[in-house]
Amino acid sequence: MNTRIRPTNRIASHLATALLLSFAAIAAPAAHAADLTAADLCDREAGSELDLERNRTFPPVATEDIRIGVALSACREAYNQHGGARAQFQLARVLDRAGEKLKSLRILGEAAQNGHALAMAMYGTRLVERGETEAAFDLYQRAAAAGNVIAARNLAVAYRDGVGTRVDGALAAQWFERAKTDPLQ
Repeated sequence: MNTRIRPTNRIASHLATALLLSFAAIAAPAAHAADLTAADLCDREAGSELDLERNRTFPPVATEDIRIGVALSACREAYNQHGGARAQFQLARVLDRAGEKLKSLRILGEAAQNGHALAMAMYGTRLVERGETEAAFDLYQRAAAAGNVIAARNLAVAYRDGVGTRVDGALAAQWFERAKTDPLQ
């Protein structure tokens, strides 16, 4: 009778080990996530491929792939902990995705004011829509000078079309050329 119990005990032992390993595999990502700061979680959940200032530890997240609940929680926490311009930009991005356009615009403006280059380019576009072309032109200049190619393109268009500045074909051509260095094209 002892010989019949031993295989059963071995099988039960193997099943218990397999069960524990599967629980460990499930818990590992959660434990890793618990080690991340709110800013890290915000980067992981809302880092834009267009944002050259994003934390490259995490892959970029397309706008349509933002998990609003998780990203909103993480980015709000990072924002409340004074996560800086990048956290502001990402929170604005998540809020926009969630349909909270006015809050998004306000926080995007904060990120732009705090020197986030992509936020400056995007906020400038919003200012143009509102007719504030000189302020938009200033943001494009600052962001383009910081190396943001989206702002360089916006600045080229502004020079070409006279948006917030005088028409200047030579400067438009220069900025269009700089915008060609866009790694995403």
